Amino acid sequence: MAISSIHKDHFFIAVITMMSVFTICFGINEYRRERAFRCDILNAKLQLNNYNPVDSSIRVTVIDTDGNVISDSENSDVSNMDNHLQRKEVREAIANGSGYDIKRVSGMNGEKYFYSATYFPDRGLVIRSSVPYSAPLTDSLRKDFTFFYYTGGILILIGAVMYLRWRLRRSEEEKLRIKHQLTENAAHELKTPAASIEGYLETLVTNPEMPEVMRINFIEKCYTQSKRMSSLLSDMSTLSRLDNSAASAVSVPVDLCAMIRRISEETQAEFELKGMELKLELPESIFIVGDPSLLYSLVRNVYDNALAYAVGASRFDVKALSKSSQILLSFSDNGPGVPEDQLSHIFERFYRLDKGRSRRLGGTGLGLSIVKNIAIQYGGGASASITDGGGLTIEIKLNQKQQ
Repeated sequence: MAISSIHKDHFFIAVITMMSVFTICFGINEYRRERAFRCDILNAKLQLNNYNPVDSSIRVTVIDTDGNVISDSENSDVSNMDNHLQRKEVREAIANGSGYDIKRVSGMNGEKYFYSATYFPDRGLVIRSSVPYSAPLTDSLRKDFTFFYYTGGILILIGAVMYLRWRLRRSEEEKLRIKHQLTENAAHELKTPAASIEGYLETLVTNPEMPEVMRINFIEKCYTQSKRMSSLLSDMSTLSRLDNSAASAVSVPVDLCAMIRRISEETQAEFELKGMELKLELPESIFIVGDPSLLYSLVRNVYDNALAYAVGASRFDVKALSKSSQILLSFSDNGPGVPEDQLSHIFERFYRLDKGRSRRLGGTGLGLSIVKNIAIQYGGGASASITDGGGLTIEIKLNQKQQ
């Protein structure tokens, strides 16, 4: 899948590059064609003047076939004028009947002119009309950018559509990759408790005379492993809902502060058993519109993570703050914490800092991944840092929907 995705990315880049090169080349070609067309229009106008010089604003020069100037409408003394035989428009006119030259400096007054010459073989003369290369003439020869605007707009539109399709395809491929990875990891995680249950049950079946104490011990171990499998399947179901964007199926006002207080009451005894003081810094209420079960899962998973891994901690601080349209939640302990280079990994699926210990505690390796995915569903995110003085701090941001 990765190789196929790379090939598709290269194909997308190649198509966009080809379209861009084609548009640039086509645009340059159209620019040249348009400029030539506009010059042809002006040349045709001056050619008409060569046949019937009636426009006094146009300079008219009469030249013989040897290039000598016979007369010039703007110069009464033509004796000091250079020979014009090598002038481009004159050479073209004698060879082809007509010719023109653009933006050449006049030897007489130093101004730039547009020249158009016509050869009259019956009279052995070349009549040339010319106009100064002024601002109005420059404007008349300037290319029209409308074509480029339309072409560029179409190119951008096509590129945007292709980019969106590419992004959508990449997103779908990423979802499939994550689901495939989740399935593989889940199969691996389920294999251990399933094998344990099978082993215990096989022992119970093949040893009917087993002492009662040992029998009860085996049954309790089967129950523990089945609870682990149930927790894993429940967490996988939650992640599947999040991956399928089903988090917003239920949407009601939820008081996060009341929910945190309820979860604190539910876990108070467990914190006391571990010698941890639970401290809450909460406003009276903070409301968010969402799914109560998912929001409960978000907070409860952070609590369960602290109970399982904040070994030796003496406190667990919970803070909540509503700022503008954003809700900020902070959960801090002063336990052993997490190595700094591992902080970015603790939200990954099935990630465990101590895999053996996590399994003994019944952890699925999905708790903090669920936390982050729920936070993302609500327009925010989750991050981890080292608590001042040591320990782990998990911060969660949620976008608050106004009622």
